[in-house]
Amino acid sequence: MELLFILFLIYKFIHGTFKAETATRFSLIIIPIYSAIMMILAIKYEYSILTIIATFALSFIGIIIGIFQAYGAEVSISDNLNKYHVPKITIKRGLNYLIGWIIIFILGLLIKLLFEQNINHKEIFGELSTELLRDLSKIFFFTDHSTWFMWILNTSSSWTYDTYLFLKYPTLRKYVLLRKK
Repeated sequence: MELLFILFLIYKFIHGTFKAETATRFSLIIIPIYSAIMMILAIKYEYSILTIIATFALSFIGIIIGIFQAYGAEVSISDNLNKYHVPKITIKRGLNYLIGWIIIFILGLLIKLLFEQNINHKEIFGELSTELLRDLSKIFFFTDHSTWFMWILNTSSSWTYDTYLFLKYPTLRKYVLLRKK
């Protein structure tokens, strides 16, 4: 039964990755800010010289992944206006996003293996379902408490992804960041 649930989550995630979704302030601003706050709080409890070094290394890796993910994103700006009288903007994350997500997941597993030295297949499936649920459900994203290294990777990659899109598409930046009701 667990395998069917994970396969369903994988299907939904992959399907959503190749489907255009409306760009929102929530997904492009609030979620990265929340990730940054959670990263800071998580590091606070794991503070050591190793954590600081790992934070810089993982941030660098996350930035590279975020650029790679954003490079393949497709942004569409519609002529139709939404309820705020601005064009509807959609983003299709695409294959690069999916590959970047898989890399972040594998890195998370490798780091967990480094610290815990022992991971079985049930833990891997548990981590996979948790990460898929975090991406598919905003409610689960805000209730899940991931490890400090996953917050670092998530924060650095999502901030870079969003910043890249904002710089490449000034209209996206204008209507998501600076929108007035």
